[in-house]
Amino acid sequence: MDELIRRCIAGQPTRLAPQLAIALTCVGLAALIRLLIAIWIPTGIPYITFFPFVLLATLLGSLRAGVAALLGSMVAGSVFFVEATRHWPLPFTAWTGMIAFLISGGLIVWLSHLVATAFRAVEDGRQQERLLVLELQHRVKNTLSIVQSLASQTFSGSAEDAAFRAAFTDRLVALGRAHNVLSETAWREVTMPALVARAIEPFVKEGSPRISVEGEDMLLRPALIVDLALCLHELATNATKYGALSADHGAVEIRWRRVAEGRVELAWRETGGPTVSPPTRRGFGTRLLQQGLSRGARPVVSTDYAPDGLRWTAQFDAG
Repeated sequence: MDELIRRCIAGQPTRLAPQLAIALTCVGLAALIRLLIAIWIPTGIPYITFFPFVLLATLLGSLRAGVAALLGSMVAGSVFFVEATRHWPLPFTAWTGMIAFLISGGLIVWLSHLVATAFRAVEDGRQQERLLVLELQHRVKNTLSIVQSLASQTFSGSAEDAAFRAAFTDRLVALGRAHNVLSETAWREVTMPALVARAIEPFVKEGSPRISVEGEDMLLRPALIVDLALCLHELATNATKYGALSADHGAVEIRWRRVAEGRVELAWRETGGPTVSPPTRRGFGTRLLQQGLSRGARPVVSTDYAPDGLRWTAQFDAG
């Protein structure tokens, strides 16, 4: 219903001629319907069909159309008073009925105008919000590009620095994708399926079922989006280089579920890859997977370097 009203208000004409045309059309339709039901209601209630059309004229044609429809309805409705009383000039009761209609119809026009004004204010606010989000997204992308450029200029040409630069660039790209997800939802809650799909998108080959995803549609607060996106990107990158996705028949399962009110468990499991062994040193990726989630989410993270495949599980407060 809100969407229908919003469309009516958005399509309101600004010129007087179309507004008057809408008003006359509404008055004509109301009078026609009143003539048809006069068979069953020959006397009394002369304005019964005009009220909804005054409202319709205000929503479709703005305040001026509503006022014009109100005045036209009062004139057209008086014809039914003449028909009912067979007397002209109209008696006192007829005049009081017309005044009552004018007052009640005026309230309808006024309230409809207030509703239309409120809807337009909300729509203007949303448009402004969209512009701000686009500007923020543009600035974030520019900042990430500057950081990437500075990193490329800072690292030397050695093989070790080249590998570090590639990993650093990949993480910046993952960070950019996480910000894109937030921007698309105006920095409100993001669903878990949308986040997971965007995080693993670079690692999914078309038509390949090697990465399976399963879980209900649940909302995540914005503070978690970047952390989870970086963790999933780190897991997918390691799986591609050293884990299940580096083997022909390896596979990855990503599952999530509610374990309590507002608390979620996200699990990553690899199978069919090379034999896994714990890392010999604790690098940035290892620290990210263990400590990458915000403390405000009360995370409990475990990493199991099982020989048949890596298993990473995180429980956290999603709301």
